[in-house]
Amino acid sequence: MRLNKNMFSLNIYNSYKSELTNNSKAMNNISSGLKLNKAKDNAGKIAQSETLKIQIVSNEAAKRNIQDTNSMIQTFDGAMQEMNNSLSRMKELTVQGANGILSDTDKKAVQDELDQLISHIDYMAKNTDFNGVKLMDSAGSIESIIGSLEDETVTIPKIDLTATTLGISGLDITDSSKAGAAIDSVEKAIKTVSAARSKFGAIQLGLDDSSDGVDTRNLSLQKAQSSIADADMAEEMIKFSRSQILIQSSIGLMAQSNNFPKDALNVLQNIR
Repeated sequence: MRLNKNMFSLNIYNSYKSELTNNSKAMNNISSGLKLNKAKDNAGKIAQSETLKIQIVSNEAAKRNIQDTNSMIQTFDGAMQEMNNSLSRMKELTVQGANGILSDTDKKAVQDELDQLISHIDYMAKNTDFNGVKLMDSAGSIESIIGSLEDETVTIPKIDLTATTLGISGLDITDSSKAGAAIDSVEKAIKTVSAARSKFGAIQLGLDDSSDGVDTRNLSLQKAQSSIADADMAEEMIKFSRSQILIQSSIGLMAQSNNFPKDALNVLQNIR
């Protein structure tokens, strides 16, 4: 008579090893918060997860570009607001200077303030910049990327608002015959600066819409990526608890099954 291997105990041991693997995987998922920690966890899903992560990161970079572009426009809008304030004062001065009852001394005082305001406007146009970028000292445009795709860009116009281009350089109110022309020049300059502000304001509204669109897309992508890669903590805790119970049960069953050969020998020994 021959006793074979303890197959019952071996089967329990194989189940025990499998549950150890499941237990370790559940614990790893719980600690990391992910169910895709390695490519072997799900070879098909890991590629989808990584693709979605790249899209999310790209959209976040685009969102920062939008914020930076908005900040740049706000910087120049602040400068143009100051220009408008100066031009409003200039309008007041040119109307005042056209008063024929002013003495030469009064006109000289008005002209001096007018010259200072013109110099200030010209300085603002030539020296206002954002990270080295200037928009008010010459014509042209710049491009800003506001999305993760090649064609998702916005064109920012460069508008020349220097004193010469505005037509306010060299205004003279000391000569009564030129007072009317000075008033008209300042009025045109005010309209030019206001029109520039309107253009930048429209671009800002578009940027706000783009930012909202990026947020919406990213939220959808994050939900999709989370459903693929993130661990369900409740489910993982159930798996962990189940594997713990099965591991303990397997240890007890192996202890009992390992006694089967000895029990069989005892029975044989008692056979007469």
